Amino acid sequence: MSTSLVARNESKFNIKDWNRLERSGQLIKRNKGRFLIKPEHTNRDVYIIKSGSIAVYHADNMEEPLAVLTGQDVLGNRSIFVHQNLYAKTVTDVELIQLDQTAYRALYLAYPELAIKLTAELSKLKLTLDFPERKAPSLLQQVKSGVQSWVNKNNGKKGRYCHNC
Repeated sequence: MSTSLVARNESKFNIKDWNRLERSGQLIKRNKGRFLIKPEHTNRDVYIIKSGSIAVYHADNMEEPLAVLTGQDVLGNRSIFVHQNLYAKTVTDVELIQLDQTAYRALYLAYPELAIKLTAELSKLKLTLDFPERKAPSLLQQVKSGVQSWVNKNNGKKGRYCHNC
């Protein structure tokens, strides 16, 4: 099951966010096929993908990725890989912003709203990895559900007040 976690029509980070991230972290590049994260890594770095793709695998199945992350996705050992046997491997050449623990703490103090965005993105990834069968509803599913709710609400009898019910 290969899922991308990026909503293509919606940008997670604005220009100001990117500038803050680049000032706070370190820009790194990794070639295709390199491991970015392994279970034995003890760092608590956070990575924000600027370009390229990274696949997340479980050690029991290195053939089928649990998720494929692309531009603007966030990953890291912080709260994701702590108790799991997961690997992150570059699928293409990637460009990332790396925030080590000190940089993340400084970012949190200087720009708490941006740190909350990063934490929310890490949580979404954790949810996807922990429950791969639960996918976020597509835009079409959300629209259908909204239309159906509106139809159901408007088809009911208005002004129906019965004291005998």
